Amino acid sequence: MTKLRIDMAAAGRSLPENIDLALSAQDAGWGGLWAAEVNALEAASLLGAVGSQLGQGRLGTAIVPMQTRDPLLLAMMAASLQQLAPEGFVLGLGTSTPIIVEDWHATPWGDSPLSLTRECVDITRRLLDGERVTTESGRWRYRRAQLARPPERRVPIYLAALNDRMLELAGEVADGVILNFVTMADVRHARVRLQAGADRAGRSLDNFEVVVFFRATETESYEAVQDRYRSELFTYAMAPVYRRMFARAGFEEACLEVARLWGDRQRQEALEAVPEALIRERTLIGTADEMQARLADYAAAGVSTALVTPVAAPGRDEYIADCTRTVKALSRVAA
Repeated sequence: MTKLRIDMAAAGRSLPENIDLALSAQDAGWGGLWAAEVNALEAASLLGAVGSQLGQGRLGTAIVPMQTRDPLLLAMMAASLQQLAPEGFVLGLGTSTPIIVEDWHATPWGDSPLSLTRECVDITRRLLDGERVTTESGRWRYRRAQLARPPERRVPIYLAALNDRMLELAGEVADGVILNFVTMADVRHARVRLQAGADRAGRSLDNFEVVVFFRATETESYEAVQDRYRSELFTYAMAPVYRRMFARAGFEEACLEVARLWGDRQRQEALEAVPEALIRERTLIGTADEMQARLADYAAAGVSTALVTPVAAPGRDEYIADCTRTVKALSRVAA
């Protein structure tokens, strides 16, 4: 069975809350902090603030969209944050969605996510390696671009992946993969596709890291948190790329029904139509023993790192205390 590492994904609603939670996780033996970037906290600011106070662990992004920062800026961010993290920095990249990239960040999403990803990883890696880069084609046109101070340690690049082609590309060009809302069967499927990409490139996956993003709540009552999780899974059930993944587990009709109800303006009915099984098979909700047992099963399926966001129950005033309880419930796994 794979030895499982447990890191925290940014969970606080504010930057100070994230610092408090990251320090609590460090005290409980967790391995570091990762940040996403959509339209709330900016990832580099968050990781810089937290990283300056952590005495151990690593920092990472899971994920930043590769369209909203050019490869030189990505390399600059990675080289900067690498200096703060005792265990280094991981640059986790993804293609995000047209809504986030185009509608919210006023930036072209791109016609071919695979080509964009390959180009971004290639240029960013060359810049991190200290190369002076000139390009003649592609999305980013550089003329003798170079990092003034390349990182002293190699920065690994991980890719967020859902479909088979992106999984294979991750196995071909990345140092790790980041999976989201996956079952153990999805993990096993991903490892097959990752190996296919690695075989095509003639490389080994011996040091390749499989990271799974989990939302987690320590509770004895699923009903106490079901509304919070329904709201989260609803947005993913509406997304075609996730719907295809959920279809592998038999939830295609349920997702289509959720979309139909929402389109008919039956908002509450759409949320209530998100199946409990869809939620519980992809999250960590339960007692400490139940969560720990599920993580052990994921490790057996081939997960290297659990990237966990503690989720507070809706309506509770003690937000930090609620999240910290989940952190402590998983401290045995972290240790």
